[in-house]
Amino acid sequence: MSLEERKPTVDGAEAPAHAQEHLTIPLMTPSRIGWSEAHSHRDRPHLRRDPLRVYAIRAFLFDLLAVITAGVVGFILRWAIPYSVELNNPTYVSLVLVVIVSWMAVLVLRGAYDTRMLGVGSEEFKRVVGASAMVFAAIAVFAFAFKLDLSRGFVLITFAVGLTLLLIVRWALRSWLRHERRYGHFLHRTVVVGAGPAKDEIVDMLDRDPVAGFTVVDVIDEPAADVTPTALDAWLDEVMTRISLEDADTVAVAGSPALGQQVIQRLAWRLEGPRVDLLVAPTIGDVAGPRVTMRMAADLPLLHLDEPYLTGPKRAIKRTLDIVIGSLLFLLFLPFMIVAMIGTKLSSRGPMFYMQERVGRGGQIITFPKFRTMYVGSDAQRDDIIGKPDEAILDRYKRDPRITPFGRVLRRWSIDEMPQVVNVIGGTMSLVGPRPVLVDEMALFGDADHRRHLTKPGLTGLWQVSGRKTVDWEERMRLDLDYVEHWSPALDLVIVAKTVKAVLVGDGAY
Repeated sequence: MSLEERKPTVDGAEAPAHAQEHLTIPLMTPSRIGWSEAHSHRDRPHLRRDPLRVYAIRAFLFDLLAVITAGVVGFILRWAIPYSVELNNPTYVSLVLVVIVSWMAVLVLRGAYDTRMLGVGSEEFKRVVGASAMVFAAIAVFAFAFKLDLSRGFVLITFAVGLTLLLIVRWALRSWLRHERRYGHFLHRTVVVGAGPAKDEIVDMLDRDPVAGFTVVDVIDEPAADVTPTALDAWLDEVMTRISLEDADTVAVAGSPALGQQVIQRLAWRLEGPRVDLLVAPTIGDVAGPRVTMRMAADLPLLHLDEPYLTGPKRAIKRTLDIVIGSLLFLLFLPFMIVAMIGTKLSSRGPMFYMQERVGRGGQIITFPKFRTMYVGSDAQRDDIIGKPDEAILDRYKRDPRITPFGRVLRRWSIDEMPQVVNVIGGTMSLVGPRPVLVDEMALFGDADHRRHLTKPGLTGLWQVSGRKTVDWEERMRLDLDYVEHWSPALDLVIVAKTVKAVLVGDGAY
């Protein structure tokens, strides 16, 4: 496949989890080849082009402004207003300066500006939160150890204001970056190495959505499985030449038996000089994410894959979030639900609620409440009007004659789904998870699709924030399985935030 025959795809779909999460092969010290080969610059491109350097500089400057603002606010609220302490008081100003400098230093040391994790995923936010917590934990320990009379009010105010501003800064920068990437800016120019379907799949994943941060500029066939050392050197020379010609900063390797340890190791050594990132797609299935941990056994680094069950602390964390956030949502939703009940009762004949049986965790049947949005008896007409999932099902959803005019309003703003928050509080559903399917839809499941029932169904999920009814059946199943495999509290919070945007935009709400 030549570069002229394929163009990067630009659309609004969210990049799949396995397109964003990849394994970075650590660069190793050369031991099996000569020092001259490992460090020769005869076939090396120029120093690394880093598309996110501008993002990192802006993040540092805005973070510095946020931390300074937090220190000033803490000073004013704790000392200036109640005690009329002047801003030029050397004792208190010195404390503020120490906090600001320490905070920024820890952010740098904790990798909060490492361009390898900026712009995609939750790691960027985790490092900001972790660095902030480390600074103020260190202040608390230092004050206790040396019995310093340090104002707890100043520390708490500065920490709360600073962390809030830092997260707002990163969120705003992330929004700006997503906008720029849709127009082809700040993308990692990527060369893909591989063969066959694996190569085509990784090309499609990387080019599917520019928001993920990649654009494929060249595709190189892998060497033969029985390649000789001389032929391997020639192949590596060609790879380095094409990286230089395309001004690439990333090489993505599609897993293949031919690309064994020796080939990847030699390629990694060649990429050390120009510092081109090397990404390797796992060959043991889609197992990236929080279920994978690295463990040493018999002097070998082995990947340990945990089962995707929510047990112990993870289950407690998720249940606590369901109860706390679910209770808050119930109070927030209550006015809308009262209006929905009155409007449903007055707009068409029938009950206010529609109670339906859906499939819950472990295949158990749960009662699924919604505000009625259709005329009475419409459920018996589903097979005639909607039918089975196919390419035309989206048009049938849009023109569904069973939906009442008031019901369309409820569906547009997802108000019809609000009663399910009671299920979240009660424990039969979760705030985030695969959306519960109809009992009749179980016949459409493949063997792997049943794994979506390893966790509780959710009020919202990856399917909901990826287009809802505009997402076809196969993609919906893939998104649900991705969630089960990669669950984490951070992923839940990201999905909740994206749900707000999805509701406001209204795409796929029919």
